[in-house]
Amino acid sequence: MSRTPLEVYQGLVQTRLEDGIPQKIDSVVTRFTDSQFAGERVSVHLTRFLKLFTRHIAYLSSHDVAGIEDVTTAIDLLDYFTSSSKWWNLTRKDPGFLLRPPSREPREFIKSVAEMGVGSTTLQRLSDATDRLGEFLEEHSIGALEQRTELCNCFVSCWALLSAFSCKGQGRNQTNEQDFETGYDMMRILLFYSRLEDYRALTAVRLVGTNPRIHRAADVSFSPGFEKNLESSIAASLEKSHSKKLVKMATATSGASRAILTNSLRVLAQLKAVEKGLERLEESHYDEIIPETLMMFEGVGVSQSFLQDEDSAMAIFQGLRPAPGVDERLKLLIRRLEGLIVDATGNKDFLLQYARVVPRLIALLLLLASKTRVSTALPIDDGDLKRGLLLLEQLVSEQANPQAP
Repeated sequence: MSRTPLEVYQGLVQTRLEDGIPQKIDSVVTRFTDSQFAGERVSVHLTRFLKLFTRHIAYLSSHDVAGIEDVTTAIDLLDYFTSSSKWWNLTRKDPGFLLRPPSREPREFIKSVAEMGVGSTTLQRLSDATDRLGEFLEEHSIGALEQRTELCNCFVSCWALLSAFSCKGQGRNQTNEQDFETGYDMMRILLFYSRLEDYRALTAVRLVGTNPRIHRAADVSFSPGFEKNLESSIAASLEKSHSKKLVKMATATSGASRAILTNSLRVLAQLKAVEKGLERLEESHYDEIIPETLMMFEGVGVSQSFLQDEDSAMAIFQGLRPAPGVDERLKLLIRRLEGLIVDATGNKDFLLQYARVVPRLIALLLLLASKTRVSTALPIDDGDLKRGLLLLEQLVSEQANPQAP
């Protein structure tokens, strides 16, 4: 167990909610005030779920007060459970969320919970688990009585909702004991095993896929002169010299990482062009744009030395091999990004017109993941992908703060 119940429960009780958070939660749950489930309005269950995970995410971030970023991530977590399939396959050994494309509309799915029955075994297990939690909190003097009661109520709602989501997701309309076990075990994984990066990645992938800068950048074209300069750059030379080391990851990404350095520079150059109001990058822009893209790396704490030092570039290439299961996670992530981009543009043919936009984003994500690893001795794993995604979101959202050399 990566975190103990004692430290997590204390963190949940001690973390306060910023003033604007209840209003933000109300805006999400208000449409479910007329529905009932397990003895409470569905909106009450959802409010408790969001408050608990807002506090938990803030606690993992070492914040005493939960802010808007934390509640946004909690809302994305709720969306994950209500829009994704097979989320119950999450395990303690592998607690990272699969960033798969949605399989249903979350609002309609939540509304359907009100039509479900709660089995007697589920109700009994809910009661027993609540009693045990209350006794544990009292025994360890965690919070005042009012705080302990609130925390127990939040857990009841989380267990009940996850039980219902599991049941409904498997095509049934009345929860049983196994559904409770699923919800109970999922809460333990979420609170004691899942990493902060796992939670933040749920928001990051949405922000990348819906960011209008991505859509505008895809429309920026490259002149033959700009492309010629890029193909004769040190980055391109390194890719050609060490192409054999890129084969495994290139296979997992349908070739996206075969030109990992130059593809990364292309997408960053397109983002810079959007910033400057350029629709086409000419040869004359090259000497200005490329140094600026390199400073974007510095802005997220990534040294640009990999484009100037062959040993540094070699470390990237040697580490670009997927750990078991990562190829499947990458494919799901790619499909998730594709779906978000298409939905955000409202153009179902967008990715036919701009087929290179997602491969370039994935190349940049992998480059960021590889460059921020402690060691390249091990293959790239799920945690590396999540870290790369978070840095990619910073670059796309202009949250990076490049420092002048």
